[in-house]
Amino acid sequence: MFSQMVKRLGLGTVLIVLAAACLLLSDWQQRAGHSGRITQIAIFQFNSVKLLEDGVHGLQARLKEKGIAEGPNYHFELFNAHDEMATANAIARELVSGKYDYVFTVSTNCLQVVANANKDGRVKHIFGVVADPMAAKVGIIPGDPLGHPKHLVGIGSLMPVDEIMDAARKFNPRLKKFGLPWNPSQANSEKYAQMARVVAKQMGVELMEGSVENTTMVGQVTGSLVARGADAILALGDLTVAVAIDSVVAEARKGGIPVLSIMTDAVPHGALFAAGSDYFQIGKQMGDMGALAIGGEPIAKIKLLYSVPKTYSVNLLAREGLKEDWRIPDDLIAKATVVIDKTGTHKK
Repeated sequence: MFSQMVKRLGLGTVLIVLAAACLLLSDWQQRAGHSGRITQIAIFQFNSVKLLEDGVHGLQARLKEKGIAEGPNYHFELFNAHDEMATANAIARELVSGKYDYVFTVSTNCLQVVANANKDGRVKHIFGVVADPMAAKVGIIPGDPLGHPKHLVGIGSLMPVDEIMDAARKFNPRLKKFGLPWNPSQANSEKYAQMARVVAKQMGVELMEGSVENTTMVGQVTGSLVARGADAILALGDLTVAVAIDSVVAEARKGGIPVLSIMTDAVPHGALFAAGSDYFQIGKQMGDMGALAIGGEPIAKIKLLYSVPKTYSVNLLAREGLKEDWRIPDDLIAKATVVIDKTGTHKK
């Protein structure tokens, strides 16, 4: 009987050791991003404007380079709120339901809704194409690269507004009034409006603001700014304005004034000049950050990144029909990555 007890104890010990080994192996595999189950990854953008699309494409390209692509180990799902906050909030609730391991958000709106729904950290969250993460009020601590929630990290890309406003003054020294349509419900837009006020005061010019709640209001509000005597319209980091950029340009043209933007994709739509971030590159930086997290690096140890890879675009055709003489220096045209003239669109 004693011999049988020893054998039973021995078998039990072996089984315990094997179970522990399996658990250790499973934990190691999960940390390495190759667990038995497929890693579920969501990519969430607020709407389909080009700057967000560029960010998503850059992210996907970099993750693929890192070996993180649709296949036996990873499954991706793309989400788009189509410019609707109610839809964005519904998507955010889905993303934190427990189905997804990682979520990448592209835009400030998406960062905010997911962060608010994910306060308990059920999903690991990487964000990008965000001007100022601190303005989003999601727990980012100023001046501390590691000052972020343990499940949340990403990239801030705050384009200096003074560069675009100073450029406008150089193009037309007689400029006295800027018109700025923007959506007060967007943290990104509020930050840029605050910056524009400071720059306008420093320049000694007037900043006339117009509030837009949705895309249907953008053209009307822009038209009112033109009627009030704006010398140029600013299209800063506002997604509502970005969706309706054709209306902005059309109303500005009626008044014989140009549109200047920090969104470079506004130039093919008729804006005169844009100085902004290269969002494809920012997307790739998001991919680098995401690859670290998926590879097992704790998000709490990944540093926030502040990056503004600048790019410039010029539309020389947009000078036609302007009531003032707007001259763009040759050196600025030379460093632009996109130049539109009578012979076509030239990309460098």
